[in-house]
Amino acid sequence: MNLEAFLRDVLTPLLDHPDAFRVEVAGEGRKRDVLVFADPRDRGRIIGKHGRMISALRTLCKTAGEKAGLVVDLELYDEDEA
Repeated sequence: MNLEAFLRDVLTPLLDHPDAFRVEVAGEGRKRDVLVFADPRDRGRIIGKHGRMISALRTLCKTAGEKAGLVVDLELYDEDEA
């Protein structure tokens, strides 16, 4: 299961600044933390109206992870929170 490739394939066509897009997958054992980095101007596209897009992406990643025996947590990096 390659979450990085999946997210790149789904999100890159939606972005105005795809060169700033990257995905980091970290974790060991059954836990995987997926962190999505994007240009701040593209964050709204990834979040979607009322958070529907990011919620759907989290559901897809979580379900794919469960099928592979993993616990997956997807987050969109926000430099304001760091």
